[in-house]
Amino acid sequence: MITSMTGFGRGTATDNGLQVRVELRSVNSRFFDLQVRAANGLQACEAAVRERLQDHLRRGKVVAQIDWDQGQADAGMPLLDEDAARHYVRELARLRAIAGLEQQPDWNTWAQLPGLFSAEAAHPDSALVERLVLVALDRALEAFASMRENEGRALERDLRDRVAAIQANLVSISGLADAQRDRIRERLQERVQALLAPGQVDPNRLTMEVMLLAERCDMTEEIVRFQSHNTQFLATLDQGGETGRRLNFLLQEMNREANTIASKTVSAEISHQAVSIKEEVEKLREQVQNLV
Repeated sequence: MITSMTGFGRGTATDNGLQVRVELRSVNSRFFDLQVRAANGLQACEAAVRERLQDHLRRGKVVAQIDWDQGQADAGMPLLDEDAARHYVRELARLRAIAGLEQQPDWNTWAQLPGLFSAEAAHPDSALVERLVLVALDRALEAFASMRENEGRALERDLRDRVAAIQANLVSISGLADAQRDRIRERLQERVQALLAPGQVDPNRLTMEVMLLAERCDMTEEIVRFQSHNTQFLATLDQGGETGRRLNFLLQEMNREANTIASKTVSAEISHQAVSIKEEVEKLREQVQNLV
């Protein structure tokens, strides 16, 4: 199976009121270009995320976004400010002495004294956070890989259709080229014989020269090589895996053969079909840029 470099995947993981989200996005690139963007407090997980993605991905410009929602984990337990408490005890003792009061303030009164208690934000366990990040990452990778495989299947169908169109044009050109070679030979012989008086040129030498000139317009070798490239292209698709670089190389060779065929022909019909082949090769090249 071939795989597209374009993909998107999202994964989440939740535990003890803490939710982690990971999103993966990728577009085509000649190399593997990875960016990891982590929310505040999650930067320590970047190395583990990068290592996991490098184990799974080979090509493409990939962005990994890591966010979290601490929820109840953000709500820390109230803590007593001991310095403030001692200060209140001293001042309330002075107040009782000045006012001549014997009654102690009740607990509700103590709890409402400003600054006596403070809330400290809870810090989730780092091992828990990293575990949730990697779980969310694996789920995002699963969705990400599924989308890239679906895109790859669609691309493969298009590539096979275009190679079939090229092959049909080559078969047609092959038939037209045989007729073209015969016509060239006949026309050259007629023109040369019309220009020269009988006996001035060796007929055998003339025939040989005409045949050599006609052979220069022969495109059999180019057609055979092109068809071989088509076969290798389809075999590479059958093999699957990382196919982008090999298919790019084959397309360069296919484009070279198409240019040679176009340069050798004197037939308008062959020229038209050669242009169609070059257009298909260019479309193939554009599509292959998206493959891993």
